Amino acid sequence: MKTIIDSHVHLDMIELHHPHRIQWLKENACSVISWSFFEGVHSASQLEGFFASQAQCVRRNSAAGLSCHYLAGIHPRSIPQDLKPEQIGPMVKSHLEDPLCRGIGEIGLETGDAKEQEVFIAQLELGRSLLPHGKVIGVHTPRHNKVSVTETTLEILSRFPDISSALVVDHCTIETIVDVLNAGFWTGVSLSPVKSSWGEMKNIVSIYSDQIDRIMCNTDSAVRFFEDAVQCSRSDDMAEDIREKIFYSNAARFFKIHP
Repeated sequence: MKTIIDSHVHLDMIELHHPHRIQWLKENACSVISWSFFEGVHSASQLEGFFASQAQCVRRNSAAGLSCHYLAGIHPRSIPQDLKPEQIGPMVKSHLEDPLCRGIGEIGLETGDAKEQEVFIAQLELGRSLLPHGKVIGVHTPRHNKVSVTETTLEILSRFPDISSALVVDHCTIETIVDVLNAGFWTGVSLSPVKSSWGEMKNIVSIYSDQIDRIMCNTDSAVRFFEDAVQCSRSDDMAEDIREKIFYSNAARFFKIHP
């Protein structure tokens, strides 16, 4: 493989904490999809500034030769208590008009409390309105209580059957991916020492070989940077055609990225 797509990173955080890695990504022919996650959000009025900063980061690096796109959305760990559902559309919609913005994300549940569910549903409804424009939706699942929170997430998503083909549920593990695939969604697996290992990924590929066209890999690099996607894409202990799908063509097809 000559080119890969790391289908879930936080480019603004990589640029801040690991600026030398931007050149590393270019040298390793690694395209990225940057998902929204903002630290230090204390009020809804701050969110527009965070969104603008994320978009500027992607545009700046794209102009400098990095193949990059982004999703704009309110991560469950970035929800200020004063945020009202009706404020979300105006904040996000202007970015969705940017050709580099492929859709809404990172949205979803962290604990599954009422506030998170309210914001999650509001963003799914916004995503539904954008389907005719070819946009997609990226959904978060947490590290803690993953199985139970993923179940709640899938229950909410079941209320939006019309957007299932445009939705990826990310950070899936060998314990949760079966339910996500069976629900008909695209899936993401984050490869790193703190999430899923290459051995677990090989097991997923073996068990769900008939659904490989809906599985894509990423690193979720942010404050910590992980090389796993690049390294594993070159591993000869998995067939090259399978690696081409999970590290490149599935993501290119889902995010509608054309060379």
